[in-house]
Amino acid sequence: MASPQAGAHGDGGEPVLVQRFREYCSARLLRPGERIGSERSLAEEFGTTRTQLRSALEYLEADGFVQRRLGRSGGVFRDNGRIQRHLNTVQGVPQMVREQGLTMTTVVLSADIGLSQPDEARNLSIPDDAIVCRVTRLRLVEGVSWSLDHSVLPASLFPRLWERDLTESLYEVLRTQFRVEPDRADESLEVVPANSDQAAVLAIEQGQPLLEIWRVTYDEHDTPIEFAHDFFRADRTRVHLQKYGTNWKRALRSPGRDKS
Repeated sequence: MASPQAGAHGDGGEPVLVQRFREYCSARLLRPGERIGSERSLAEEFGTTRTQLRSALEYLEADGFVQRRLGRSGGVFRDNGRIQRHLNTVQGVPQMVREQGLTMTTVVLSADIGLSQPDEARNLSIPDDAIVCRVTRLRLVEGVSWSLDHSVLPASLFPRLWERDLTESLYEVLRTQFRVEPDRADESLEVVPANSDQAAVLAIEQGQPLLEIWRVTYDEHDTPIEFAHDFFRADRTRVHLQKYGTNWKRALRSPGRDKS
């Protein structure tokens, strides 16, 4: 018996295959961010062709119900329109977004130098009067604001960093132009209301919830190389964390090595 075409419509007005897919995800209690399967396995599951399945997935993706990702860790994922922000890797934010099939634009709001503040000196393990480079950037995903990022780095390690192109991954700049390898990061997260300045930059209402992230990043020699203070729109962000317990060898083999 032939399977229903993606274009055939059911009682709800949607294509039959689309309705079946929604019911399939609902029955399995799939949460946003969970992998549903590959196109090949799902076509077999639904007894349809990959062409028909792709037509249904295009419909569901436009509706924000699923997300398709390419690559070895790709496939079809349950979605709710939010951007997944990993906390357990040092993966570059631009790469993180691209892997989710989205486009990112970075606007450098400022990049300059100055004397370190007490918290900057303490977290970077540098003298109180050391020179630091401060970088503030606005991240937009699909043309809509997502985060406001502040990074502070020792100028002695990264001379004239403020003159480099910082519209992509900051860590990639450190790796390729300064031969410094970001190795690990300690992060803390809490929810805070957007103040008037943050709201103006992110084009949101004052008081809207933000995910505030403090981060200290270390190189492979355990030297602090970045003290960061970032704000992500809570209405556009889903946080992902994977714990490894005491098996440090497994943690070292985990994917992703470039966050900022």
